[in-house]
Amino acid sequence: MVQGSNKTYGQLMQEAAALTDRQEVGETLEAVMDRFKGIIEDAVQKNYEKGVRGTYYLHIWTVKEPYAQNAIRIYPQCRRTRPSSYQGNDHYLWKIEDGGKVTFEWCIPKKEIVHYVLLNPNEFDPAYVRQLRAYVKDKIEKIEDYMVDGKVI
Repeated sequence: MVQGSNKTYGQLMQEAAALTDRQEVGETLEAVMDRFKGIIEDAVQKNYEKGVRGTYYLHIWTVKEPYAQNAIRIYPQCRRTRPSSYQGNDHYLWKIEDGGKVTFEWCIPKKEIVHYVLLNPNEFDPAYVRQLRAYVKDKIEKIEDYMVDGKVI
């Protein structure tokens, strides 16, 4: 029992989920994209202020909170090396070059979503479907993606 209640934590979570888990996908998407924009702008500005020069990557992966269907955890990471696209969670990659030029590289969802997109290609953007097909065929990465100053890292 939860203090001050005659219900268990699980019962309270189920009641809360029934009251709040009715959000439309579009509502969540807009908020997540705004958050991504803020993360990208903040990372570029802070790295510029620190004197970071050259190409680096901003890798963001997301995890849906298991007990709160409308909650998504966002984990950003700046790095010099390009991360692998073969990971478990939904993840996104941007390349940042000198001068703050930001280039979107890819968005790879969980394997269940990849499977769904490939089974229903007419429901999605053709360029995105091509990207996921290349991903599945292990053709999304190139040796140039792993070079810093002309050396493979």
